[in-house]
Amino acid sequence: MHDPEDTRTVIARFRYSVIAPLVVRPLDKGEQAHLVADLASRLWPAPDGSTVHIHRRTITRWLARYRVSGFSGLMPEPRTDRGARLRLADDIVARAAELRKEDPRRSVRALIRILELEGLAPTGTVKRTTLSHALCRMGVSRAELARPTQTFQRRESEYPGAMWQIDTQIALHMPDAHGRRRPVYLVAAIDDHSRHVVGRYYWRDNRPSLEDLLKRAILLRGKPEILYCDNGASYRSHMLETACAMLAIDLRHARPYRPQGKGKIERWFKTADAFNREAQTLIDRGSLCTLDQLQNFFSAWLDSEYNRRVHSSTHETPIARLGRVDPRHPVVRVDPDLLNQAFLWTEKRKVTAVATISVQANEYQVDLGLARRTITVRYDPYDLTRIHVEFSGQTFADATPLVLRHDTSPQLPPKTDGKASSPVQTTAFLALVNEREQAARRERLGQTRFAAAQGDADHAK
Repeated sequence: MHDPEDTRTVIARFRYSVIAPLVVRPLDKGEQAHLVADLASRLWPAPDGSTVHIHRRTITRWLARYRVSGFSGLMPEPRTDRGARLRLADDIVARAAELRKEDPRRSVRALIRILELEGLAPTGTVKRTTLSHALCRMGVSRAELARPTQTFQRRESEYPGAMWQIDTQIALHMPDAHGRRRPVYLVAAIDDHSRHVVGRYYWRDNRPSLEDLLKRAILLRGKPEILYCDNGASYRSHMLETACAMLAIDLRHARPYRPQGKGKIERWFKTADAFNREAQTLIDRGSLCTLDQLQNFFSAWLDSEYNRRVHSSTHETPIARLGRVDPRHPVVRVDPDLLNQAFLWTEKRKVTAVATISVQANEYQVDLGLARRTITVRYDPYDLTRIHVEFSGQTFADATPLVLRHDTSPQLPPKTDGKASSPVQTTAFLALVNEREQAARRERLGQTRFAAAQGDADHAK
């Protein structure tokens, strides 16, 4: 027999393992709600050997008890009916299991009510927790029945650029220029063959953020043959479909509720959590204050700690594997002008009687012959000084700015107040990463200068 006190301690330890991410550091209300939802979506190995989902209300209740009473508050209350007969009759448990298998979505309360209506159990005699534990022991809990049974085969593209996986994640939280604590999004694209990653932080998960990341990745690595993404609004936008069509990229979307196809990028986000935890520490300490500072540290980590480190699956560094190009599938570079054209926003505008239009609260003059007509405008949200004009398949002169109230898109990250920021204090981990990256840059620069000098000497001979 197990000591009841020891059993209660085991249960308390399990409960703390669930709520630990909620208590290790201060969280604001929105961040806590997001984390609670994430914890409730997981499968947890319970102390009795079963696998269970834990409802958000239960997690919130455990958290409240821990904050009031500490670890002891997580221990279950001693039973007042100890010694009483608690075992359910076999026919009741068997019937409840049949009803659960018929419809795994049935709650324990619903099962009890059906048993009462069928006359198998008198009203009020079957306790919810007793029946729930009995169903768990039989392996017919809702979590077990919902466990996916389909197996998946690992796959990998045959060469760099064959396919990229791209996704967005809420990475951390930091104050914006107005002091409001806001989520920061990490947008990243991973090459399916090499595991090389291009990533960047943004204030918003929207079209400009996705556009900026893709342009950076394409300029760095060339364009992919296939771009594989999920079904978020930005990834389902007409902008992305048009850009991929202009650049000859096959845009594909994962099946809804089937994240397995994006396994590489999802796994990389877990790897990036090592950096996010360190960066969040600096943010909470007030040492890391701007998105530019965050991006500088992240670039150093991504280049030295990930892209230049041997990958556990390929046994090569992503940067080396990316550079080994298949002659049958060379890197396809994209002209910067074509790249910018591909990601221009396209919208319809009604021209006024005096041949003016409005774009992002700015006023422009267009060709007088377009007065009172509906035209197509194409523009870069980062540069509103130039608006391309089209009508009935013909291209007209660019619109002339009349009143520029906003020279950038209102959807872009907020501007800073211009105050000089104090030097960033680093954690030990980020300090080592930054030092290592600076050393690697000096080494690469030295190799480049040596190669140039040697070439000049050979030419002189």
